[in-house]
Amino acid sequence: MEALIYGYLRDDLADGHSEELEDAMSSLAREEGLCFAATFHESTSGDGTAFVELTQELKRADAHHVVVPSLDHLAGQTIPRDILLAKLAREAAAQIWTIET
Repeated sequence: MEALIYGYLRDDLADGHSEELEDAMSSLAREEGLCFAATFHESTSGDGTAFVELTQELKRADAHHVVVPSLDHLAGQTIPRDILLAKLAREAAAQIWTIET
């Protein structure tokens, strides 16, 4: 069985291209032999609800992979981004993938 990977996308950064970004995340998953399960969309208010739901789903599904269009989708600044990356690593042993080249 293929390992699950979940997408995480901030709608305010998607700039109307959410569908294309999801397609790219799904393609990366296939190329890496992972099963793309779902994308969690953070609303433009950016209150973190989708991130919390993502973390809970990773634990529930015993999944350890997350794909984002770029690390900016976690946070635009380095320190908050590092905190979120550490949270994913600590709570779900998650590996982060990006479609950004």
